[in-house]
Amino acid sequence: MKFLFFTFVIWSSVLYSAENFTEKNLVLDSLIRPRLKMLHMNGLQPVSADNQARYELGKKLFNEKLLSGNKRISCQTCHNPKNGTSDQLPMSQTENGKGILRRNAPHLFNAGLGMKKHMFWDGRVQYDFNKKIFTTPEPALNGSSPRAPTIASAMTTALAAQALFPMVTSNEMMGLPGENEVADSKSNLEAWETITKRIKAKADYKELLVNAFPEFPLEKMTIGHLAEAIGTFEKVEFQSTGSPFQKYLRGDNEAMSNQQKRGFVIFMNKCLSCHSGNELGDNNLFASVAAPQWGAKPLVLDKGRGEISGQDSQNFFFKTPSLLNVALTAPYMHNGSLQTVREVLNHYNHLNKSLDGFEAEENRRARIPVEVEIEKRPAMLDEIWLSSQSGSNRKIQNRLFLTDLEKDYLEIFLTEALTDPKWKK
Repeated sequence: MKFLFFTFVIWSSVLYSAENFTEKNLVLDSLIRPRLKMLHMNGLQPVSADNQARYELGKKLFNEKLLSGNKRISCQTCHNPKNGTSDQLPMSQTENGKGILRRNAPHLFNAGLGMKKHMFWDGRVQYDFNKKIFTTPEPALNGSSPRAPTIASAMTTALAAQALFPMVTSNEMMGLPGENEVADSKSNLEAWETITKRIKAKADYKELLVNAFPEFPLEKMTIGHLAEAIGTFEKVEFQSTGSPFQKYLRGDNEAMSNQQKRGFVIFMNKCLSCHSGNELGDNNLFASVAAPQWGAKPLVLDKGRGEISGQDSQNFFFKTPSLLNVALTAPYMHNGSLQTVREVLNHYNHLNKSLDGFEAEENRRARIPVEVEIEKRPAMLDEIWLSSQSGSNRKIQNRLFLTDLEKDYLEIFLTEALTDPKWKK
C-alpha cells in the first residue's frame, strides 16, 4: 500500500510539473515502461497479404454494388476510408437513404489483426478459433456440423462472416421484397446464392475468383469465398500500426510527447481496465457505459448484447471498441450520441448526469432524415444507468472525478497519440 501511494505521488508530481523538462519525460518513461511490460503491451506489427490474389478480389468486392439487392450501395458506402472507415453518422442510413438504423457502422481499423472473435456492436457473429466454429444469426452456418458446410468452411475469421449479414438485411443492403430478386429470396442461403451468381456472371470476376481460390472449381465457389476475400482485403488494407502510441509501445521513447505521456498515465489509471491491450480495446469485451438511447421515432430501445444472449444482465451492453484513430471515428457510442472526444470524457466523468441530461440539439440531428426521439422515462433511465453499475460490469464507475487539466491531457493522448498519420484526411 505504501508503494502504491508513493507511486501515485510521483506520477502526480510529474503530471503537473513544467512542460518541457526532459528529466520529467524520462521519469514518465521509467514509470510507464514496467507497467507496459507487465501488461504485455508491445505494439502492433504490420502484416502483408498472405494471398495477393485474394486481396485483389476482396478489394474489388468491397466496392461492388452487385452485393446489394438494388445494386446501389457497397461495403465501402458505410465503411469509407475517407470517413475513418465508417460513415461518420450517428446512426447509419437505410439502404434507400430514407430512414436510419439503430446503430452506426463500426470502424474497420485493425479489424482483422489478432484473434477477434466477435463482430457487430452486439457480437452476434462469433468465431471460435480453437474449435473453428461459427455462431451467427444464420443457423445453417453454425456449430461443428453446419448445414451449409461449403459456405462455413470457406471462411476463417469472424470478420469474413460479418460481411455476409448486411447483404441479407433489408434496411442495410438487401432492400425490400418486391424490389429485387435478392430481397424476394425465401432464405438467407437462397439470397446469398443469388448474389454469388451475380458475381460469377460478371466477366471480370472469373479470373479473379480462380486466381484467389485455385483449389476450387468456379462452379463450386460460394458466398463464403466472397466473404473470405473481403475479410482478407479488410485485414490488410485497414491495418493501422503507425501512430505515435504504437511506435512508443514498440520501444521508441521519443514517439510520444510529454503531454501525450501524461495523458497515457491518466488513461492507465482510469480507462485501461476496459480499453486494454495493444489496441486499447480488444473487441471481445461487452459493457454498458450508460449511453443515451435515441433513434427514429417511435423509439425502439436497443438492448445490445442482451438481445443476443437473452440475458437481462447484459441489457445495454455493447462491444468495447479499439480506440486507435479515435479522433477520426466520431461520433461515438453505438448510436453516435456523443459527438466529440471531450463529450465522451465528460460523459464518463458523471454517467447518470450525462444520461439524464442528453438532448438532441439541431447539430446532433444533422444528416438524420427522420424525426428522432430520446428515451426520457425516469424508470428506464435508471435501468440503463444501473446496467453500468452491476454484475461483471461493476468496474464502470458512475464518476471518474477527472479535473479539467486531466481531461486536457487525456484528450491530447486520445486525439494525437492514437492517430496514425497514414489515415489523416
